[in-house]
Amino acid sequence: MIRAYCVDDITLYRYAGSDEYNEPNPPTPIDLKGYVEWKTKLVRNFAGEQVVSSGMVYLLYDAALTHQDRLTIDGIDHAILNCVLQKDFSKEHLEVYIA
Repeated sequence: MIRAYCVDDITLYRYAGSDEYNEPNPPTPIDLKGYVEWKTKLVRNFAGEQVVSSGMVYLLYDAALTHQDRLTIDGIDHAILNCVLQKDFSKEHLEVYIA
């Protein structure tokens, strides 16, 4: 059901960790589809602090998505504030709040 609404192009930059000198490895880009809803909302981030989110992205379920990953929408890089697992009928999807 959620696939019908995934019309926006999104690039996910998956966090690749650090090398032995604590320098970040280059992130892995993954192109995917989602639905972006631009609205301001007060959410809790992964540290438990209340922050203001500028938008919410509906994505198909991905167990490996973390707050260290980045989303690029329309050429603008966004940090992931919080991921909420939701269920629509028989499939699961993520509501990802971005800064």
